[in-house]
Amino acid sequence: MTATTATTSTGTIADVDVVRALFGVFASGDLAALSRLLHADATWHHHNDDRHGGIHRGADAVVAYLTESALVTAGTLHAEPQSVMADGQGHVAVPLRLSASRPDGRTIDDPQVVLVTVQDGRVRAIEQFVGDPAAVAAFWA
Repeated sequence: MTATTATTSTGTIADVDVVRALFGVFASGDLAALSRLLHADATWHHHNDDRHGGIHRGADAVVAYLTESALVTAGTLHAEPQSVMADGQGHVAVPLRLSASRPDGRTIDDPQVVLVTVQDGRVRAIEQFVGDPAAVAAFWA
């Protein structure tokens, strides 16, 4: 991962570290560590009209969403942050490339953005925006 940090205040560094850790544990498949990075009532809002669309409420639901995404893609799902930018007040923006393939031959390589809210060293909320809504919906269909 070659993500860069835009600012350097202590709060910003801590928030960026949490978000980088989130991407790292997802990439490694360590769901227990991923769950520990989330508040129990964390939410993930996938902004698209597809099988994953809507709000996933609670750490267990977020982990289930990510687990299903990885299973459907036979482990090829890869989210690569392009940069990690924080405001020092718990808000972290991450432009990324989401790529994967499915056993039936479908592929995706989509620019996306996630906005992460970090509170007390853990993730409170994630807002996910896709680059090509129709292509993402077709991939997950």
